[in-house]
Amino acid sequence: MRTISSWWVSAMAETFKWHGLPVTTLFNDANIALDSLTVKDSRYPQSNVSSLWNSAQAAIERRGELLNLGIAVGGSMNVRAIPVIGLALLKQDSVLSAFKLILRYQKLIGDTTNAQLIEPQPWQAQLRFHFASNTGAIGTQSYEAAMAFCVKIARTVAGKQWRPTRVSVQRQEPCEQLQQYFNCAIEYGASSHQIHFQADAQIEHAQLQQGIVAEKHKAISQVLILLLEQQLASGELSCKTMAQMLSMSEKTLQRRLSAEGTSYRTVLDTLRQEKSCALLQESTLSLSEIAYLCGYSELSAFHHAFKRWFAVSPSQYRNEKPSLYVPQEEIIYGEETLVE
Repeated sequence: MRTISSWWVSAMAETFKWHGLPVTTLFNDANIALDSLTVKDSRYPQSNVSSLWNSAQAAIERRGELLNLGIAVGGSMNVRAIPVIGLALLKQDSVLSAFKLILRYQKLIGDTTNAQLIEPQPWQAQLRFHFASNTGAIGTQSYEAAMAFCVKIARTVAGKQWRPTRVSVQRQEPCEQLQQYFNCAIEYGASSHQIHFQADAQIEHAQLQQGIVAEKHKAISQVLILLLEQQLASGELSCKTMAQMLSMSEKTLQRRLSAEGTSYRTVLDTLRQEKSCALLQESTLSLSEIAYLCGYSELSAFHHAFKRWFAVSPSQYRNEKPSLYVPQEEIIYGEETLVE
């Protein structure tokens, strides 16, 4: 069964309340308990959420208003409040990298959205949305809310003036609010919902660059740890990628690490071990969220790595006494853990 997270449904409730809709009645009719929204791990069937969208939009229309609830919800979301990755999104150096981050998160955490990032040619890209459901059609509000939300992320990263080059929607009739919010050409009656945008070159983050420069007097392994800590949630963790960010070749980075008695694999594994253990002990994050923050794109990869380190599963480690477990003697399995 396809489900929707509580933070998304909570955003819907806040927007409905802001626009004077009968929130309690709407949620009761959709068989969604309002008080359950305070539990961050709550999830709701897509069919119930679709019913909620439809009832809320019908209530707006009965009042004779032209409000597009999808745009209202998606455009009002606070990017900082997104669970787990809100602050990471604020640190992204381009709209493209921000979209990659949110899609990687959705892939690992969610089970409803199948959004694709397509880069057909240099500097041009598009987001294509498809909401899977085995219970019926997904309403236009769900699609347009997700599109508005992604544009909100882009404007948070690149500035309020950012706009797509073109937006494609399946709705047939023109909508003034879509035009006002996206501020670009709108293609109506399209075969799919898409955001076309200019994939600009990365915007340098002075804080990151200054931090690396300031640490260059230290051992390269210490500089690498600083960089990996800042990039871990991105999932872009290959030795080649990190070497490029440190303005050196992959061979040079490996050689300098070897001179310090370590390796790229060891540095990354150690950082992941420390971070995952701390999150398992000190947070109530789900295993999928912890896997994401440690740079894994699949929960199974995190589970496999953790059992390799400690000979127990992450769940066992969290539920039992962590002091009983120490990392296992390193066994080389190849380079697969660098790119989960």
